[in-house]
Amino acid sequence: MVKVLYLGNKFFAYKKVKSVLETLEPLLGEFCEVKTASSQKNQGLRFADMVFHFFRYGLSSDKIIIDVYSTLAFQYAFILGILAHIFGKPYVLSLHGGNLPNRYQVSSKKVKWLFNRACHIIAPSHYLADFFNQQGFQVQVIPNIIPLSEYPYYQRKSIRPRILAIRGFGNPYNPLMTLKAVHLLKDQVQDLKVLMLGNPEEPHYPEVMNFIYGHGLEGIVEVRPKMPKNEWIALSKDYDIMVSNPLIDNTPISLIEGMALGMCVVSTKVGGVPYLVSEKECALVDSDDATGLSQAILSILQDAGYAQQLSRNSREKAEEFDWENIKPLWMKILTES
Repeated sequence: MVKVLYLGNKFFAYKKVKSVLETLEPLLGEFCEVKTASSQKNQGLRFADMVFHFFRYGLSSDKIIIDVYSTLAFQYAFILGILAHIFGKPYVLSLHGGNLPNRYQVSSKKVKWLFNRACHIIAPSHYLADFFNQQGFQVQVIPNIIPLSEYPYYQRKSIRPRILAIRGFGNPYNPLMTLKAVHLLKDQVQDLKVLMLGNPEEPHYPEVMNFIYGHGLEGIVEVRPKMPKNEWIALSKDYDIMVSNPLIDNTPISLIEGMALGMCVVSTKVGGVPYLVSEKECALVDSDDATGLSQAILSILQDAGYAQQLSRNSREKAEEFDWENIKPLWMKILTES
């Protein structure tokens, strides 16, 4: 059996959300012997753990997968790529950072060195693949996966004003846009209820709470800590609309998860999102446009035919991301010499 070392982020233990690595790890195990790192929360310790795993398992591996992000973690990927090159280990780059095109602009020499020596470069959407293919690299699209059986489909027919936002209060996710849209809707929509998931340690948590109480939304908006996927999936049957309004993104798996459940999803059309879904499958609005978001939600609530079409089309789109459709692509990359 092919031996693979996968180096990236494993943050379920403290974020309660599985990374791409954590989702793929048991699935790749169907045809590979897989070792992974790292689950360390501290970035420095995480990188040290990846280096340890490189020398502990990488030297005996047939291939190494390295997750590539656009922030400080890019430097870790670069150093891991150098190690793999020095020791003659074939490595596969898995691109995830929605801001990687900007990273290319500011670190083009490092990006070129790392990419030119990879045996494969994969991206989860055409957004990153198209950009780097235009720079002369060969990038293959392998979509992120969801185990479709874990997402019970419920077609929304009679839409309730129940809105779910699960992405949290981190810098890219712009939770205040959601709240501003809710504030615009509160006098137009009766019995409006919103559930937002986010933790107190996230940077925008104080702003979120101040906005809720400062604008009289405490009877409309409920904030709960982030929860494991199975828990929010169970809750999702009580909500018909999901909002996702980041400022930058690549291939948001949470968006596909909401679509798999048959929810009517509204997202900002940033980064890789327009490459991922069309207006037939997801209502798309401009970045940081709370008015546009409120209007999109109103359209779903007021037009049952449109909402039903979104719900039906979203599930059909999500089925493209089922593991059985993605598995052959990974098998070809990891098992062929």
